[in-house]
Amino acid sequence: MSIALVQPALILVLVILEVAVWQVRVALATRGRKQSAAVLGAVNAVISVVALGQVVTNLDRPANIAGYAIGVAVGVYLGVIADGRFAGDPVEYRVVLPGEDARPAERLRARGWPVTMQPALGVGGPVTVLFVVVDASRTAAVERDLDLLAPDGFRTSTRLNSATWAPLPPGYVVMDAGVSLLRAARASSADPAPAQG
Repeated sequence: MSIALVQPALILVLVILEVAVWQVRVALATRGRKQSAAVLGAVNAVISVVALGQVVTNLDRPANIAGYAIGVAVGVYLGVIADGRFAGDPVEYRVVLPGEDARPAERLRARGWPVTMQPALGVGGPVTVLFVVVDASRTAAVERDLDLLAPDGFRTSTRLNSATWAPLPPGYVVMDAGVSLLRAARASSADPAPAQG
C-alpha cells in the first residue's frame, strides 16, 4: 500500500482520537476532575504533535489536510457524544409556560417525572414555571415528554454539579443508590409511559 493512502488514514484516526480526548478532557476539567484532565492533557499533546507533524511535513499532499479536517469534525462529534454518555451529572429543566395552567405539570407527574411548579410574572403577564431535575441518562426521555406535554413552553436545561435527591412517592422517577434512574409503572396514567432510555 502506498504511503500516500496510508498517511491520510493514519492522520484521520489520530486526529479523531486527539479531538475526542480533548473534548472529554475539557468536560472533566469543568467538573473539577483536575488529575484526570491533566493526564488526558498529556495524552492529547502527544497525539496532537504526532498528527500535526505528519500534516506539516507533507503539505504537498492535500489528502493529509483532508484527513486532518475530517478527523477534527468526527472527533468533535464523538467527543460530544462521549461527554453526554459518560457524564453522570443531573440535569435541571426549566420550562416557562404562558398563563396559570397546572395541567402540564400534572401530566408530567402522571408519567412519573418529579415536577415542581411555580407561578411567576413574565413579560406578557402570568406564567407557570416548571422545574424537573433528572439524571443525565434520562434527558432524552424527559425531553420527549416535555415536547409532547409542554410544547408551548420556553425551555432551558442546565447541567448541575450536584443535586440532593429527596424521597418521592411511589411511581415517580427517582435516583437509585447506583446513580441510575428507575421508573415504577403507574397504572392510573392515561398517557403512555415514557420510553426507557
